[in-house]
Amino acid sequence: MSDFKSCLIEEHAQLEEKLNKLNDFNQSEKVNAIDPAQKYLLLVQAGAMYTYNECLKARLERL
Repeated sequence: MSDFKSCLIEEHAQLEEKLNKLNDFNQSEKVNAIDPAQKYLLLVQAGAMYTYNECLKARLERL
């Protein structure tokens, strides 16, 4: 496996782990304890991470 593909696989795995943790937090009761602006920004961040994750998956499928 090429170094590039290995790096892409690792990046994808790390991103999915972080996205899962963020989604778990966003769906927990803990999120209600933070500032509404921060809560909104975490949702925006999760959306951006999801889009990036989909891009990485598409790139991997083409290798």
